[in-house]
Amino acid sequence: MKFVNYINEVLKPQITEDCIVLDLFAGCGGLSLGFEAAGFRTIGYEMVPSAVATYNNNLKGECYCQKLEVGFEYPESNKIDIIIGGPPCQPFSRIGNQMGMEDARDGFPIFIDAVKRLQPKVFLFENVQNLVGRHKWYLDLVLAELRKLGYIIESQVLNAVNYGV
Repeated sequence: MKFVNYINEVLKPQITEDCIVLDLFAGCGGLSLGFEAAGFRTIGYEMVPSAVATYNNNLKGECYCQKLEVGFEYPESNKIDIIIGGPPCQPFSRIGNQMGMEDARDGFPIFIDAVKRLQPKVFLFENVQNLVGRHKWYLDLVLAELRKLGYIIESQVLNAVNYGV
């Protein structure tokens, strides 16, 4: 079987669970695809129209073209059990200017605010490896804020190639 056919079969969106996954900074839906393949309904938010179109064309969930900010009111917030997301990595990437929290694109305050207000059972975020390098102090601040909300935090650096991606 060709690899692409295998992936299309393994990652086939199918909704079997009752809870909703909120995907912040959803891009074209990579994280949501994994959750949909595991049976969860997703709602995504992304500000790049072409990424939103890709998400909506390929997944069962719905993605909204929206620039998020602290205090944003999410629909169905009382039904959201999981929050996932990929806050923009440009502030932390080795290739960029590495402005971190000084960069207007830093999405971690928005992610933390959503977790604080919606109190999901589980959350997951991903970012670039340099967040545990030069910007580790900032990652430590983010994790400390999330721990203050009562969550048990586990973090690690993973390489997608080791997982068949």
